[in-house]
Amino acid sequence: MKIALPVTDERFDEVLLKAKNADILEFRVDSFSNKDVDFVSSLLRKAKEKGFETILTIRSEKEGGTYVENRLKMFEKLMPLSDYTDIELSSIDIISYISRLSKEYGKKLIVSYHNFEMTPANFVIKETIREALRYGDIPKIALKANSYEDVSRLLCSAQDVKTPKILISMGDLGKISRIAGFIFGSFITYVYLEKPNAPGQLSLEEALYLRNMFYGA
Repeated sequence: MKIALPVTDERFDEVLLKAKNADILEFRVDSFSNKDVDFVSSLLRKAKEKGFETILTIRSEKEGGTYVENRLKMFEKLMPLSDYTDIELSSIDIISYISRLSKEYGKKLIVSYHNFEMTPANFVIKETIREALRYGDIPKIALKANSYEDVSRLLCSAQDVKTPKILISMGDLGKISRIAGFIFGSFITYVYLEKPNAPGQLSLEEALYLRNMFYGA
């Protein structure tokens, strides 16, 4: 299980020091105050120099992000510098192009789907994963859990998918998925330093402790 910390350009050098035990930094470029491509490139390189893997995420406003005027250009320029790129399944206007770019660059593509209201039926979860794998290497399914049954359904519905995947039940009821998901093949969990970026998220300190407790160092 890898631990990923979402970051922006705010207090970046300080965050790098505090994040030293994380495995991955997720660059939430849509939340950067300075979205200049050269500036973001310099931070990606700095993270790599410190030994972090990186996820490039320019989240669309349709799935919890903010509008970025030159989004496609940023993907083109920044993807070669990052280990992973995250693109929403709902970004139908650019997802095929981003998929081709990821193959050209030899990078892993995370195709994400978020539902902030509910966990849909099992067949919908399975079909969403299949659709995500049409474009990318790693399906990321993040669904609001309104019951513990929702958590169970997400993890069990995706268990038969043998490729790497990311499974997240959002909300307090889904918090257990942030650690237990590893048993079902989910290989990245997202954490925070000071305040949660998403409902039910664990802190970096909590995730490190629980990973060591259940899975060893």
